[in-house]
Amino acid sequence: MSANVLRFLNQPGWNYKLSHEGVSILAPTKQDATLFAQSYGSALTETAVKIKGKVRIQWRGCKQPIEFYGWMISEEASAPTETGDSPCRVGALNHHLLPVGNAVFCSQLHLPIELLCRMVAAAENPRPVSIVRQDNHKQIIVNKLMSDMLQTSPEIVTQRVMTQFWLPGDLAELERRLRNEIRFTWTYCGRLNEQTWAILTTEFEAFEVEGIWYRQGTCLATPQPVPIPPGAFAPV
Repeated sequence: MSANVLRFLNQPGWNYKLSHEGVSILAPTKQDATLFAQSYGSALTETAVKIKGKVRIQWRGCKQPIEFYGWMISEEASAPTETGDSPCRVGALNHHLLPVGNAVFCSQLHLPIELLCRMVAAAENPRPVSIVRQDNHKQIIVNKLMSDMLQTSPEIVTQRVMTQFWLPGDLAELERRLRNEIRFTWTYCGRLNEQTWAILTTEFEAFEVEGIWYRQGTCLATPQPVPIPPGAFAPV
């Protein structure tokens, strides 16, 4: 590991050890672990490459650790940094899929701290969770429960443009409510995948990160499949 990372880990309250699996890091709190992962993500991924293992970050009471693997680095990823000043930018395969603890997936490389915190929270959430960028309607984050509910691989789910998964009138109403309400619960008809439409009950939350608005959706009930409704967008 880099000198900067080691200096960070030698602070009071931190601990780490090596094993046949890789490096295991114990942080004082969940917030400390998240900040550390955000600041040194590239260096930790590079460490995983060098040791041919993984780097795991945990904290007391942790249910879902943050993990870095060597295969997350792709040719498109930026060169590792040791300054800790830049945002966490971790490459992954061809689609830049970033798993955290094998329970949440993200297709966006630039991860401001609030998004990273929401990813960790999604990994620990017992309900299906997704996050969509409002400017391009792209679904960039899902937890495994959401991927399973949609019966679609996370590689595909985290690349979807969600305008095709709504009835036009419901999509317009969603946009209107997001402009006027920070959080609300709504029952509506939506497309789970290319074959299935269903009645969904979802808690929506609008939030802003670095000038970009996102919406988080948490599914509150088991989807009830229905026939394809009139006026539905054709699958793409």
